[in-house]
Amino acid sequence: MLETLLRRIARRCETHDRASYAVTRRLEDSLGLPPSRPPASLVDELSNPDIIDCGHRWCTHARR
Repeated sequence: MLETLLRRIARRCETHDRASYAVTRRLEDSLGLPPSRPPASLVDELSNPDIIDCGHRWCTHARR
């Protein structure tokens, strides 16, 4: 409960502030680095926080 309150006050979202393979992969491409190994879970590999609507009106990354 306290962690949820602190996240909301800081406008930090558990969905959009979590590292994802899709975002890491884009960063590696832009820096010219070799791709890292994908996670073992197919869901973790394919999930992209840029297209997920977290449902929080206060989230600064929420889709508008």
